[in-house]
Amino acid sequence: MDILTFFIPEDKFDYRCFDELKHLILTNESFKNIIIEGYRDGKITGFDEDLWEKIRNQNIRRIPNFEDVFKDGANIGYCTVASKQLSYSLDTCYLCGGILPILKGSRNCPDGNHTWIVSDHMIIDTTLMLMIDSDYASKIGYIEQNRYNPNTDPIYLAAKEFTLDQNLKKK
Repeated sequence: MDILTFFIPEDKFDYRCFDELKHLILTNESFKNIIIEGYRDGKITGFDEDLWEKIRNQNIRRIPNFEDVFKDGANIGYCTVASKQLSYSLDTCYLCGGILPILKGSRNCPDGNHTWIVSDHMIIDTTLMLMIDSDYASKIGYIEQNRYNPNTDPIYLAAKEFTLDQNLKKK
């Protein structure tokens, strides 16, 4: 069975958000083997239905639905924005920045600089569209240079409140 089917839900296979993951798995045998091993060992999964539901339930300015960002592939190259937006749906998390060498030279990532979320000992990567056990991160190559707890920022908390308020959801 094709490894991509383990990470991409059938109803989302044509979403452009998976373009980077597809490209890396198809062109980088080392990355593909690390991903297969991580999946086999229960260290890597795709976004689960609970996370997709959180994405669908967000209020987001200027677009009807946060899921549209992923359908259109607008997450790729905009890891900081996508990670921050997704973090609003998580109770506790850190926004982390650093280097992910596997992305160096990819779309909008000439130097490998990258942003991801850490929540409940899992990396949530909005570019690779993967959830990765933090203990497995070094195998993929994550080099964390900074970590920020956004839940200590009153401006972030106000944006989070708006994002999650279902009474304000566009109909």
